[in-house]
Amino acid sequence: MKRFLVYFPLLLAGCVTTQSLPVEDRSRTYDMDYDFVFDAAVQMLAEQGFAIIDAEKDEGIINTDYRAEGEFLSFLTGSTRLKVSALVSDAPGGTRVLLNLDVQDADSSVDGGGFYNSRSLSPRVARRYYRDMFEALDAYLAE
Repeated sequence: MKRFLVYFPLLLAGCVTTQSLPVEDRSRTYDMDYDFVFDAAVQMLAEQGFAIIDAEKDEGIINTDYRAEGEFLSFLTGSTRLKVSALVSDAPGGTRVLLNLDVQDADSSVDGGGFYNSRSLSPRVARRYYRDMFEALDAYLAE
């Protein structure tokens, strides 16, 4: 038991939410036109299964609703959902896209279900979520 008490704080210190990552890990700058990048981001998110809640081109804001994540053995671990907020802005050398992802797991301990908690992720796993999103956006921008 003592060993667990020693290692437990270390486990917590290694967990982050996706917004805890440095901005450099959550953003990319593209040497492309603002309108083109904004439209590609909206299209990519919609085709990835996200319902677009806001897409304010003048403000550079894109917000989605939650999308269910289909993970292996999710019937054992509970359901997971993901939503994306993007800020698209002019930047030196092009157009910058800053993403904020919210990954949540269902909390089955609450009566009736339907309650979610933000997932604690290792920095490596959080970076993978962002890498996958940017790879999808890169594909749209390459078309």
